[in-house]
Amino acid sequence: MEPIFPDPTPEPEAAAEPGSEAPAQAAEVAKTEVADEANSVPDEYAPVAGRSLKEVEQVRMLESVAAQKVARDYQHIIWAYGILWALFAGYGIFLWRRSARLRADMDALRRELDGPA
Repeated sequence: MEPIFPDPTPEPEAAAEPGSEAPAQAAEVAKTEVADEANSVPDEYAPVAGRSLKEVEQVRMLESVAAQKVARDYQHIIWAYGILWALFAGYGIFLWRRSARLRADMDALRRELDGPA
């Protein structure tokens, strides 16, 4: 059985005189050989080696189970990030209110110190 693709290593060509048509003819012959090999039908077929239909269905079933598990895991990750962002936002609001309360206390102290004197 012949290979489907031609050998990629070029064969050494005979030295041709400059201006001769030998390289052009060699290229023409090579093109027709490649076209003939591509259009030819092999006489003998080799058996297909691969998975049976049962194996393919089993692999697809396992892949769908894995995809569902990954989808559930993504849901947990989204919930975890949501909770963390809510905690950070709550802490930021706590710090903002605390600084406002401290500012109010500082203003009250300044008024007391500046007032009666």
